[in-house]
Amino acid sequence: MSFIDNSGDIILDAVLTDLGRELLSRGDGSFKISHFGLGDDEINYELYDATAATNAEATTIKQLPVFEALTNNTVALKYRLINIVRNDLLFLPILKLNELSDASKKTTSGYYAVCVDKDTEDLLFTSGDVQGVLAGAKPVEQPSFIRVDQGLDTTEISYTEALSPDLFETSYRIRLDRRFGRPVTKTNALIDISTIDASNMASYDVATNLNSALASPINNTTDSKFMTIAGPRGTTLQFKIRSAEALQYSTAFFTKLGGTMNSSVFTGSGASDLYYIDTILKIEGGVTGYSIDIPVRFLKKI
Repeated sequence: MSFIDNSGDIILDAVLTDLGRELLSRGDGSFKISHFGLGDDEINYELYDATAATNAEATTIKQLPVFEALTNNTVALKYRLINIVRNDLLFLPILKLNELSDASKKTTSGYYAVCVDKDTEDLLFTSGDVQGVLAGAKPVEQPSFIRVDQGLDTTEISYTEALSPDLFETSYRIRLDRRFGRPVTKTNALIDISTIDASNMASYDVATNLNSALASPINNTTDSKFMTIAGPRGTTLQFKIRSAEALQYSTAFFTKLGGTMNSSVFTGSGASDLYYIDTILKIEGGVTGYSIDIPVRFLKKI
C-alpha cells in the first residue's frame, strides 16, 4: 500500500499482492490477513541535513514523491520497517554476503554463475575450481557455495559480545525463480518450498538450528579471517543452487529470456559459446526483516 498524496487529507492506497489476489480468488477461506508490512523504499536518507539550524533539514525528505501501491510482491517493500521496543540501540544488525573464502566468492563480474548441466560443468571446471561458479547439475562435486552472515557490522562493539536475543536472526527466507533453480544444502539435500507466487518466485523458509546444515549460530569467540561481521555476530546461512530440469534439458527459457556469451570470461581461453539467464536471489531475515539481493547467472553450453 502507499500514500497517494502527502498534503491535506491523508489518502491511503491499499492493494493486494499477486499472491493475495490468488488466495482471495479461491474462495475457500485460505485468504486471511494475519499481518502487514510497512516500508520506506521512497526515502533517500542521504538528503537529511543534520547541520541545519532548524527542523528545515527534514523538509526535503518529507517532500519526496511516494510510490503507488505495487501488486508485484517481488519488488514491493524492498526496505521493510521493523519495530524494536528499545531506545538504547546505536547499531542495527544487517545481512552481509561473506566472500572471504575462495569457495564463497562471486565471479569477478559480480555474480554467482550456475552451470545447469554436466556439459557446462565439464567445460568450465576443466582447469580446476572456477571462482564464483556453482555446479548446478551436481552441486556436491564442486566446493563453491553462497554464504550470508548476520550481526552488527561495527568495530565499536567487540565481536566477542553476544548479540542481543531480539536482534538474533532465527529464520531466513530464500526467494528464487523456480523456473531456473532452487536452493539446496551443501550436501545437495532439497529445501522444502513454502510458497510460490504468480510470478514463479518460490520461497524457502529456513530455521536457525545449532546443528543445521543451512542456518546456524556463528561462534562469537572466533577471530578468523573468514568472519565478515566486525562486531557481535548472529547466524550464518550457507547453501548451493541446483538447476531446474527445464534448464538442464531445454534451451527454451534461454532463448526467450536470456542471451549468449563466451566461456573465455571464466576459462581465460577457448571459444565456446554459452547461453545465459540473469536473475536475482533474495535473502530475507525473518526477525529483523533485513534483506539482500544477490545476482545469479545460469549458464548452459551451446
